Amino acid sequence: MAATTTLALMAAALITTGSTAAPAPPGPERTNLSGLTSQVYPLVFQVEDLAGTQRETQSASETKYTLQSSLLFAKDSSRISQAARSALDDIARKIAAARPAQPVKIMGYTDDLGSAEHGLKLSKERATAVKVLLQKRPELVGVTYTTEGHGEARPIADNGTEAGRRRNRRVEIVVAASTD
Repeated sequence: MAATTTLALMAAALITTGSTAAPAPPGPERTNLSGLTSQVYPLVFQVEDLAGTQRETQSASETKYTLQSSLLFAKDSSRISQAARSALDDIARKIAAARPAQPVKIMGYTDDLGSAEHGLKLSKERATAVKVLLQKRPELVGVTYTTEGHGEARPIADNGTEAGRRRNRRVEIVVAASTD
């Protein structure tokens, strides 16, 4: 993603609490040699393009590529648009470089407009369309995939507004971090 509006960095944080301080937030706790309890938070990077149609989120365990449906598909369609191909080409190169040992997970989502059954069917078809396109890439030979359609389940924004519904209509491609 060439142009970015957001580089959100939640740095690994170590919060130490003593007996008089407020308790540390929930999460994995460790006790050091002094008997103090500390919390460790994972490092997460997120980059988003200017239009808000693509996001890349990296953590220690995975990289997630989120593409808004408006970039990938026409309304109520599972046919990948010509404009989406360059974004998917870029993601294909990144997947190939990661050399994933686990299946790449592709998940489709819709907003809550229309019937839940239609949204579920459309989200499955869209996830499958992305998988089929990626499978054709020569640099991804040997990579395996799973697809899931979630329809309107698991919204990331408020379905009560058009902006929220637009964010909920998406495809996520999740690549587990390599263990080597």
